[in-house]
Amino acid sequence: MTTRRGDMKITGNSHSNGGSFDDVKIMGDAVINSDTHCELFKCLGNSEVKGSLHAGNTSCNGTMKVAETMSGGSVKIQGELRVGNELTAESISVTGELAVGGRMSVEKARITGELHVNADCEMEELRVQGSVEVNGMLNAEQVDLKLYGHSRMRELVGGQITVKKHYSLPLIGKFIPGTEGALTAETIEGDTIVLENTSAAVVRGRRVMIGGGCRIGLVEYRDEFEQDQGSSVSQSAKIGS
Repeated sequence: MTTRRGDMKITGNSHSNGGSFDDVKIMGDAVINSDTHCELFKCLGNSEVKGSLHAGNTSCNGTMKVAETMSGGSVKIQGELRVGNELTAESISVTGELAVGGRMSVEKARITGELHVNADCEMEELRVQGSVEVNGMLNAEQVDLKLYGHSRMRELVGGQITVKKHYSLPLIGKFIPGTEGALTAETIEGDTIVLENTSAAVVRGRRVMIGGGCRIGLVEYRDEFEQDQGSSVSQSAKIGS
């Protein structure tokens, strides 16, 4: 027999203590002063958790801040989510901005807008239309980046990696129409790699396709290497399989 833990409902401007709940529903501006555990966290407005948040499902249309760690299942954000420390989830969908102060670990992430991670980032699948900034290594089995504006990361590792440029991004006012998307990384390593408008010291893969607008120091490939005439590769080498 499942014991109900009660719900938290906030309408308007209010402060509340944390705790364990079934549902947390906020319509307005709310500050929760300590760690919170719940099955559902839903916010229409602005919410701040001054502690950690664990929620089975999270949705927010507005602005959401978690001071410490955030973990759970599904996370859907229309607006802005800021997590002070580590973020762990099964799936994340963001239209707007996601900023993580520590490590990020999810199975699937879809970002339309901006992604900022201050440490390593690990996932099975990452799809971005916007910009990415990772102050560490981004490791994902499947990476699909359609970039607006400038993106950067120290190291990109994956199975299937695709980086394409775009020129404008509807719905996100921070991006200037006509601005080309571009990526800067120290190392990019994967099985199949397709790049546009990318600057990297080393690109290493089984099949490597360097498209237009790239500046690459060294390409190491096992099976296949293609280079667009509009890109620069200082050195390329076929390595053993």
